Amino acid sequence: MKADRQARINLLSYLQEEAERRRKSQRKVIVVIAINILLVSTAAVAWWSQNQQVKALEQEYRQLQEQVEDLSEAATAGGISDQEVRELGLRKALLDKLEEERTFDPDQLEEIYALSIPHITISKMDMKNSGEITIHAYAGTQTDLIAFLEKLENEDFVKDIQKISSRRNKQTGEISFSLVIAGEMNIR
Repeated sequence: MKADRQARINLLSYLQEEAERRRKSQRKVIVVIAINILLVSTAAVAWWSQNQQVKALEQEYRQLQEQVEDLSEAATAGGISDQEVRELGLRKALLDKLEEERTFDPDQLEEIYALSIPHITISKMDMKNSGEITIHAYAGTQTDLIAFLEKLENEDFVKDIQKISSRRNKQTGEISFSLVIAGEMNIR
């Protein structure tokens, strides 16, 4: 009768281990999703902030341009005083200064984001008045990074890709990279 009894296996510990693995996996997915949402939100806020600054400068530029035109018309009409001539000179100088500061088109940022291929996540972009754009991003593989670089090189506003630095995460295989682009910034 003892030979008829089959050994019983306690599956409870295996089921508990499997449930714990699922919970850990779900936590990882939630953390990754939260990080991605945070990165996208940060990029959107940075883009919006830069866009608002550009709009404010454009508005100030338009107002100054109108004032300069009005003063120029008054100067050609003849009835202008020395004070108004000085004011015209100051406004022209301020207008020239604003013109120098306005060296990029925010639509080009959107073009760079649109170039982003699947498995490329742009975390930050900085632009300098000289037309230099610095991009910080993540790529799924080295192949994705190369494809992104090829797309950038084909853009009209990109003169040269000056510097590239990348680092591979040994655990995930993800590539984090930074690159500096010498661009030809459009003035609106």
